[in-house]
Amino acid sequence: MNFFQIVSAAMPQLLQGAKLTVWFSIASIILATVLGLVFALLKLSHYKISRRIGEVYVHIFRGLPLLVEIFYIYFAIPMILPLHKWFDPYFTPIAGIIALALNEGAYITEIIRAGILAVDRGQSEAALSIGMTGPQTMRFIILPQAFKRMVPPLVNQFIQTIKDTSLLSAISVTELTRSGQIIISTNFASLQIWTAIAVVYLAIILLLTGLSGYLERRWQIDKR
Repeated sequence: MNFFQIVSAAMPQLLQGAKLTVWFSIASIILATVLGLVFALLKLSHYKISRRIGEVYVHIFRGLPLLVEIFYIYFAIPMILPLHKWFDPYFTPIAGIIALALNEGAYITEIIRAGILAVDRGQSEAALSIGMTGPQTMRFIILPQAFKRMVPPLVNQFIQTIKDTSLLSAISVTELTRSGQIIISTNFASLQIWTAIAVVYLAIILLLTGLSGYLERRWQIDKR
């Protein structure tokens, strides 16, 4: 078979892997955003112990390679807690999502913290002066304004998450990269399959990059 015949034959399986890549990324980024918000608020807390907890989380998960975190959650944690028994047969994808979320959450923590700090302090002072509580001020005044500044870097982090899902192939999660490896093990067409994988990844990334650019331009228009 020629180049295009091999790619055409492999494309359904690769697209299925790409679909799983996107779903793993979405699940991870949602969980990571929740973690990022929680730990960003901890880092901004007036209490020293809360700030330390946030700092420890960020330092650990930004300081370790993602592949080490994946292996630790997949191989080491079950030696302490029988998680693989609780979630079997779904333990492998769950472990992958948790590892991605913990890692990406550390970066999102800093994105959210920076977005909150970018809002003028006078906004919170004005809200408090009219009787709003601290949580109300954060929810209704600070976060809506900060969110507009956070969207472009959050989209960029989502792009990074999609690329990071390729590391889940190390624990046999059948995302795009692993799907390609399985195909290559049967037809040995490395050049054709890796080229197809690269094109699929690039198509997804370019789509999200365009979305990020659109959102950034829209927020700039809103500022005028």
